Amino acid sequence: MIMKHDVIKNLRRSALLFSLIAALTGLSGCRMGPDDFSMYHDIDSAGWQYGDTLKYTFVPADSVVTGDMALSLRHTNDYIYSNIFLEVTITDSLTSRCDTLAVTLADDFGRWHGRGIGTDFQVTDTIARGVTLRRPVNIGVRHIMRDEVLPEVEQVGISFVEKND
Repeated sequence: MIMKHDVIKNLRRSALLFSLIAALTGLSGCRMGPDDFSMYHDIDSAGWQYGDTLKYTFVPADSVVTGDMALSLRHTNDYIYSNIFLEVTITDSLTSRCDTLAVTLADDFGRWHGRGIGTDFQVTDTIARGVTLRRPVNIGVRHIMRDEVLPEVEQVGISFVEKND
């Protein structure tokens, strides 16, 4: 004869096991793959100098990877423009390409795009979809605004997420 106490004990054990499996499954989906990359550079509080190229290097585990690349930029509420123009150079073992990006940071009414906490806002924009890279990969980012020193930009980041077909 099964006691009520044993049934409750088995149900609790099953619920605990199910919760543990669900948590582990959820955590495994958040993990970066071996060829994924994310790196941010802090900008000097005095401002981003025109000639200051931010450099990012990553060495994928595989010799050739295909995926999507994005740029993230964090600025303060005191940034005086609604956009930023950037020059992005991507160099791998075979090719080098340079692109100019116009990243819109605010709408026509001055409302910031992206997400923000307090006086900081972050915008992420896709640089390239389905780009194929060969290791090692070097990326350079510099602003090409008309100002010699660009204040109120706090961080610039590059991320790459491999596409597994």
